[in-house]
Amino acid sequence: MAVALSASLTACVTPPTAYVTHQFQTIRPDQIVAAQQPLRLQVVTRRFRGDTLYDDVSPWVYSGAVQALDSSRVIQPSPQGEDGKILVVVKEIDATAGDTASGIGKGILMGLTLGAIGSAATGEFDISLEITTHGKTIAHAPVRVDVSIRMGSASVPPGQQSYRDANDALKKALSDAILWTIWDMQQKGALQKQ
Repeated sequence: MAVALSASLTACVTPPTAYVTHQFQTIRPDQIVAAQQPLRLQVVTRRFRGDTLYDDVSPWVYSGAVQALDSSRVIQPSPQGEDGKILVVVKEIDATAGDTASGIGKGILMGLTLGAIGSAATGEFDISLEITTHGKTIAHAPVRVDVSIRMGSASVPPGQQSYRDANDALKKALSDAILWTIWDMQQKGALQKQ
């Protein structure tokens, strides 16, 4: 009886976990051809929920974009933007997905739901880049990433890296999309390989 009660209580307080999925190949920074002189670009971010600008200074969007761009060795984030700017747009496709995940997560953590019953929420995001440098604009079509949050007894699929903080999963999704997009732009000749 005590073991069953302990297992039930443990399930109730199991923190949510998040993971990232996408339909494109994950690119490591060393797979991108480094620039001898990286473009020094001002980083501008926009986050939308549906078609509505949600908040253009989301900390996870800006910090995630800067980290990914810096690791690319092609673009050097610079507040002055000596060579131009890069616009990173994150568009949450289902405007309610983030609210649902947040609400369920808070409910579990506050003990308002039965954590022994697994539940999940997935948010779909389109991420796009637009680079303006030396009077020329280069844009790439958005790429789709999914961030799933599992709560209670719902488990993360085998082989997926899990995150305890949903913002860490969102930053990973953003990083994957940015690195793949820069790699793809190089492959298509839109960004010079130096």
